[in-house]
Amino acid sequence: MAGETSSRASLEQEVYLRALTGRLVGIYEFQGFKKIAIISYPDRICESISAAAAVAYLDKYGYSENKINVFDYDNDINKTAEKITRENYDAVYIALGGEQKMSDVAKMFNSTLTALKNAGYKHALLIHVRTWLATKQLSTLDESSMEYIMSLPEVRLFTADPSAKKFFFHNVKFDGKKPKPEKYAEEDITQEHANLLKISLPPPE
Repeated sequence: MAGETSSRASLEQEVYLRALTGRLVGIYEFQGFKKIAIISYPDRICESISAAAAVAYLDKYGYSENKINVFDYDNDINKTAEKITRENYDAVYIALGGEQKMSDVAKMFNSTLTALKNAGYKHALLIHVRTWLATKQLSTLDESSMEYIMSLPEVRLFTADPSAKKFFFHNVKFDGKKPKPEKYAEEDITQEHANLLKISLPPPE
């Protein structure tokens, strides 16, 4: 147990990792969208990547009012989804998984999809790699959520390969109900970034 604890990143390292990662998310995963809603779990790590992605996006593509907003995931996720739909965001980025167990991330992602579906949201969905892993590449979604995500015009995902020091950005296509990520961009990362990725682990179940 002691060895496992010592191999994990500290909170400071986790926050800095999200700054490095969020910069790339804002540049590549948010590219091309004009109005983005971020749904973030209200913890220190998820809010860190949300802020970093927002700053990178605005810095890269220009600042204007109401171009990007952060909404906390909470018990009012249905109201949040209704607001996002009503205000006509053309992309939703879901930032979950910083300080939550993977099983909880999967449940919250499913709940978020249900809320967006019920609210009538029909635009792009942007996924964090930890959500992708928590749902076992979307395979654990319930049938309604899977049908919904397949109906959206665009689903984007980022993944990382620390050993190769690479970040990858994908459009997720579907072969039947099987997701097929298709890479549209990649970026080299520093050794520092790669090292932090290697020691960043989700909380144990």
